[in-house]
Amino acid sequence: MAENVLSYSVKAYFKNIKLISFFSIPALIGLLIPLLVATPVFSALGGTFLRTGSIPDTTAADFGVIIVAVLASLYLISFAIVDINIVIKSQRSANLIKNEVMKGITGYTLNVFLFFLLGTIALIIIQLLTFELGAQTWLAPLLSLLVWMPLFYAPAALVIDELRPFRAAQKSLGMCFSKFPQFLLWLIIAFVLLSAFDLFFLWALPHKIGSLAVLLVNSLILMPFLIVLQTQIYLSKYAILD
Repeated sequence: MAENVLSYSVKAYFKNIKLISFFSIPALIGLLIPLLVATPVFSALGGTFLRTGSIPDTTAADFGVIIVAVLASLYLISFAIVDINIVIKSQRSANLIKNEVMKGITGYTLNVFLFFLLGTIALIIIQLLTFELGAQTWLAPLLSLLVWMPLFYAPAALVIDELRPFRAAQKSLGMCFSKFPQFLLWLIIAFVLLSAFDLFFLWALPHKIGSLAVLLVNSLILMPFLIVLQTQIYLSKYAILD
């Protein structure tokens, strides 16, 4: 099953690579925003995390900039994720992209954005609490994983099955456990690919150029493929894959 899902994901990605790459541009902009703003946050794999050590140096104006930057970043990333899911849904249902976009892209994006906003707030709380407890190294990643499990398949559930947000979160949590090998496979593939490209570009290029290359590859190639893989894992709940 895992091999089939990976094979379908690769085929779906390359079959729709032009559209997927185009729809990934908002994600690139979204990931650039936190990096261009002098804030105590950093982005990785589409998530925004807090540098707790720099909070005391943050003024009210800086904090306002942080909020605006995070909200804009999350919305653009949500928009890209919804677009890619719509591409996969359109391919499987033989509907025109323009019809799918007109029907629900705004609502889908808003729901995914709200999911990610709640998840980001939860991550910030986890970072602060574990920092105070001195358990940021091991406890924060574990709690963060638990927080994101109800959100992991939620975008696919919203777009593919048009579930309501609460049901989409329930579906996501259930699938993380019922299809745990595929969920683990996704995590391993994401870790290996992101780490490999990160190490390669930072080794082969000067640091600033290498960092930009990593951002471009992550935003326009790796993250879109991982979203396709995520959606195909969600679709594997059906008996037959096209």
